[in-house]
Amino acid sequence: MSSDEQRPGDDGRPGEARHDPVEEFFAAHRAQVRDEPADEVTWQRIRDGRRRASSPRRGAVAGAIVAAAAALAVVFGPGLLPDAAPPDLAGPPPGSTEPASGDPSGPEQPQTVTTEIPEGTLASDGRFADVTTADPDPGVDTGVRRAVVTRPCDTNGWCSVLATSDDGGLTWAPSADLAELGMVDRVLFVDHERGWVWGGKAPLWATVDGGRSWTQVDVGGDTVDDISVWEDVLLATTLVDDPGTCTSAADCPQVSGAAVLTDPADRDWTDDPVTALGPVGRAAVIGAGNERYVLAHGDGALVTSLLRLQDGRLESTAAVSSCGGGPVAVTASADDPAHLWALCDDERGLALQQSSNGARTWLPTNLTVPSFVLGERAPLMASTHADHLLLVGEGNYALTTDGGQTWSTEEFLPGAQARPERLEVTMFGEVIAYPTADQASPELALWRSGDGGRTWETVLSGG
Repeated sequence: MSSDEQRPGDDGRPGEARHDPVEEFFAAHRAQVRDEPADEVTWQRIRDGRRRASSPRRGAVAGAIVAAAAALAVVFGPGLLPDAAPPDLAGPPPGSTEPASGDPSGPEQPQTVTTEIPEGTLASDGRFADVTTADPDPGVDTGVRRAVVTRPCDTNGWCSVLATSDDGGLTWAPSADLAELGMVDRVLFVDHERGWVWGGKAPLWATVDGGRSWTQVDVGGDTVDDISVWEDVLLATTLVDDPGTCTSAADCPQVSGAAVLTDPADRDWTDDPVTALGPVGRAAVIGAGNERYVLAHGDGALVTSLLRLQDGRLESTAAVSSCGGGPVAVTASADDPAHLWALCDDERGLALQQSSNGARTWLPTNLTVPSFVLGERAPLMASTHADHLLLVGEGNYALTTDGGQTWSTEEFLPGAQARPERLEVTMFGEVIAYPTADQASPELALWRSGDGGRTWETVLSGG
């Protein structure tokens, strides 16, 4: 565009110089951004690129623009970068004293909710639905834990509160009222400030201030099932009703799963890489360190697929042979996630297979598995290290610390009369057993073990 052309908002009075802040910026710094045209489109791309530059999946051109703009900031100072919004070349509309608003047809701003800190203590009828550590370094435990605690309420049938513990999960206090976020029942924090909450009947929300405010993440209409975050990578599984997978009216709608790989700071997943999982009942992310796996279950208990994240892609793993229709459970060791255990349950009873190379191959252990942990459903599994495996059945449990050569005698979780809902191993090696909704009570929020499941303590619901 020549300097004589009139732009929207120019007076057009002859003989007067026309100042274009976009052209002036590019003219002053042509050496740094020599390959880009001096127009509003590039200005907008630089502005948007700065916001999304942390994502490794963005376009190479946008990355180059951001790098050039960042170089200007380093050499000359941040004042040379474009403003947060492009210059208002048209000026305010007639009769208005306020700047012109943005394009109403542009992308909607994500919803943000500011939460309040509940007064008093946790409700005695609250249920601990999920617990997370809140430290970035697995070698440094500050004792901070976060939890989503659900309680009955009139709004949705139940509401949620974010609770915080400073002593490793022994005592708790409410820190944020999450009722406005919907029926959230899952939580993940990667440090004291950054975290996510979500649920099967609630959107995904992200916080960067420890839970004081939350921003909704656009996941494209899907429901988030599980999330795992490490370094600058977020791996999530999502579920969506898929009428196209129905084989008859009786089984509609079926649910299809997907795995999404994105940036932890991303608030819009609709343009991120997705791996289809097909029809699933649930899909979890397991693993630790830099090893991650996506574990998909069908409508029943059987594991239908196990994918390994390798070089930014999800790849198939070896099939677990001689395991009937497939394993009923798979787990990875917390401190050696390349070591996995698979539990088979067929007409011969329980059997274990293990892999020491990230599920590239599986080998039967040919070891006896305690039959007392087998009830109406297959036992739950957890592993803190390669030779350790904990099996929890209908309230009873057994563990091995020598790779299955020997097993402990039958013990019971304190007060348990049925199988817990699920097991979890934290980044610091704690094992948490979550009671079912029927098991939870003011005297039981969850079971917690600091020695791999040898001994257990009960955490009270009231904190």
